[in-house]
Amino acid sequence: MKYHIISATRSLGLLPVLDRMTFLHKSAKAARGNRAFLASRPDFAVPPADLAFDAYNKVDWADYHDMGLRHAGLFARLIRERLPAHPAPAILEWGCGPGRLIRHMAALMPDRAPRIVGTDYNPATIDWCRDHLPDIEFALNGLAPPLPFPDNSFDATYNFSVFTHLSEEMHEAWARELYRVLKPGGMMIATTHGDHYRYLLTRRDEADAYDSGRIVTQRRFREGKKWFFAIHPPAYVRNTLLAGFKQVEQVPPDAAADMTQDVWLGFKPHD
Repeated sequence: MKYHIISATRSLGLLPVLDRMTFLHKSAKAARGNRAFLASRPDFAVPPADLAFDAYNKVDWADYHDMGLRHAGLFARLIRERLPAHPAPAILEWGCGPGRLIRHMAALMPDRAPRIVGTDYNPATIDWCRDHLPDIEFALNGLAPPLPFPDNSFDATYNFSVFTHLSEEMHEAWARELYRVLKPGGMMIATTHGDHYRYLLTRRDEADAYDSGRIVTQRRFREGKKWFFAIHPPAYVRNTLLAGFKQVEQVPPDAAADMTQDVWLGFKPHD
């Protein structure tokens, strides 16, 4: 029922109003817990609430820390397991937001001494990350490619819930761009809205498109933002989004990750 209401609100062009009301409600609800969290972790920098809400639809700092650590742990494990011969990998998080995952990556791979780089299209987010997350490189990108890196720059790149908020055109453009900046043999990890998110398909034509293997996008909100939804049938991910990669695989996340999005990986072929 919740997403039928959101669908109706979307069609009326009222999602920005709903978004603002939700922000105020969640901020008030989380206030006491956030004060307790910050008192217990005075050295843990948290982003401005509006940046966190814009990226994650949440303003709960315990969740920001705990969920960020669990999700980062999944990506770090996959990089360690699938790229075991890389003692000091260069790792890119595309769409890092205000640092929820990327801030944990180096500590999760202490023996590998990784070079960690994050990009995002929100200038305020990148400014905050540069000011508060030392020892990580940050760069601004646009909604559309390119990234400000040469070809073959990274051993691994990962993204969490980024393709989930882009148009079909941007999916294909960014898959090509992430392929470009990977080194031969490098790995991309991406998450998508798969079967778990069928509840987002509130119209019959959307469900039919998904069942036929076509990506579904729900617009009427600014592309790249959290209410611009893309829902991805696995056939689309394998046959279109990651078509240029080899050894494409859907990875079941471990229970500790507490992740409902589909997790995919693929490798850039060697020359």
